[in-house]
Amino acid sequence: MFPNLKADIRRNLRDYLPAGPLKRAALCLSLNSIHAVALIRFQFWCAQHHVPTIFAAKLLFWFFKIEVSKLATIGPGLRLPHPMGLIIAPHSSIGPDCDLYADVRLVLAHGAKKGPTLGAHVFMGDGAKAVGAVTIGDHAIIGVSSVVTKDIPPNATAVGIPARIISEQNLRCNEAP
Repeated sequence: MFPNLKADIRRNLRDYLPAGPLKRAALCLSLNSIHAVALIRFQFWCAQHHVPTIFAAKLLFWFFKIEVSKLATIGPGLRLPHPMGLIIAPHSSIGPDCDLYADVRLVLAHGAKKGPTLGAHVFMGDGAKAVGAVTIGDHAIIGVSSVVTKDIPPNATAVGIPARIISEQNLRCNEAP
């Protein structure tokens, strides 16, 4: 829990650097993105240690309208700039250093047992959805309100309903991790 949470906090504070330790502490106490990520990590910690997750799950829902299955997998460096309305289904997988904006949905298709898989450094804009056992490759960008129903290759940009690839090589793939 703590190594992932530390990476999450570091990534969520990156926009506010350079900042001294006092300012970082104040930001940790005031940023909703850090509160949401901490509750998600606490929910996973409870699940790993066979402690009921209902308390963390209800706090996530009451304050942020976030529902995260304890059966999902989330890598370090999760960034939630606007943590509202997020849904992550069972058996979904999120790679390291992903950005999920408000109202992102990673959901199961009807009758499916596996959820979406996001690679490393994936960006999903407000209201984007991934439905079923789709794979979104590393450094992919999913546009606002797009609905992904087919696999998206690495470094691609996809937009629309259903999501169509508009670029095979986006600028995000050139960023340092």
